[in-house]
Amino acid sequence: MAELSTGQRRRLDLALALASRPHVLLLDEPTNHLSIALVDELTEALRATAAAVVLATHDRQLQRDVSSWPHLALSPRRLPPSATGTRRP
Repeated sequence: MAELSTGQRRRLDLALALASRPHVLLLDEPTNHLSIALVDELTEALRATAAAVVLATHDRQLQRDVSSWPHLALSPRRLPPSATGTRRP
């Protein structure tokens, strides 16, 4: 494993996650360190899985590829100053 590149390690991690046949996949920026071809392979693998996929990404191509999937848009909410550790002047 030590001689694998970052992209290869990432690909292996994703393959192992998919091979375990999970009910839910929680992916945070899964395309980081992947080539364009591997992003396409990832998209196809995600389409083929029966798992619910929760995906956070800034990758515009991946966003386009999954744009027809059901999605939940989250908006930031303001936390009270006591929750963030900051004080108002």
